[in-house]
Amino acid sequence: MSKPKHKEHDSFTTLAGMPLDELTAYAAKLGVAHARDAGQGELLRLIRARRELLLELDRQALLDICIWARRPVRESAAREELAGEIATVRKMRFDGLSDGGLHALCRLNLLAVTPRDDRGKMIRLLKKSESWGKYLTRKRRRLVGSLIGKIVAPPAQDTHAESGDYQFLPEDDRPLKQQIEEEGLVGGLTRRIKGVADDYVREKLDEIERRIDSKLDEIDRRMGEWRDREIRNRLKIVKITVLASIVVALLSLGYDYVKRITNDDAGPQSVPAEVAKE
Repeated sequence: MSKPKHKEHDSFTTLAGMPLDELTAYAAKLGVAHARDAGQGELLRLIRARRELLLELDRQALLDICIWARRPVRESAAREELAGEIATVRKMRFDGLSDGGLHALCRLNLLAVTPRDDRGKMIRLLKKSESWGKYLTRKRRRLVGSLIGKIVAPPAQDTHAESGDYQFLPEDDRPLKQQIEEEGLVGGLTRRIKGVADDYVREKLDEIERRIDSKLDEIDRRMGEWRDREIRNRLKIVKITVLASIVVALLSLGYDYVKRITNDDAGPQSVPAEVAKE
């Protein structure tokens, strides 16, 4: 069965105009570590690095993580939506997680791994990167869950629920007529227009950013040419100044030499007769 074709808009968009609280919430949604302690400039850098990382990772590996963690997502969910679900995962039992998903989980946790690393090494790095606070919270919740599970539900039911097949959320591919019928005129039109408007805004923002980048590259290129031309002109002026100084010095030496030779050839001058009589 072929998977539905997925169209994503993961290129970088301009975030500098967002308020700090919205930028922090967006960074936390992407799973950026220490997002609440960073300033706006640092947040922009972290978000850009996170989005670049999401573009590098295989989308199927991100889906494998959500399936392993049993997170309710659509099969056609965007990378940022998958990253937001993965950021809430606290599970540390990696049975059933594919090798690609394990590698992607390590990359999302900023661990230095390669696709050639074995599962044991990646699991050790993930467990070692878990903080003591998260470790104690996870153990406490496990203990509480075990006690409540024994009281409320039999172990057989828990095992069946854990081993059940994962089901993706259904895609919202209803026709507009059905959406209006089920959600009303305003609700149906709002949902449809919102999806179209979001795609249009993303495309326009991407186009604007590409134009800005191209203009900045052109300005940088012209500034470089102007700088090189200015340096060449100044070097030319320095060369001309040095050559002129050398020529003046040579002319001065030549004049002194000619003057000294002329004085030697003239010999001692005769004293006038009037001066001699006196």
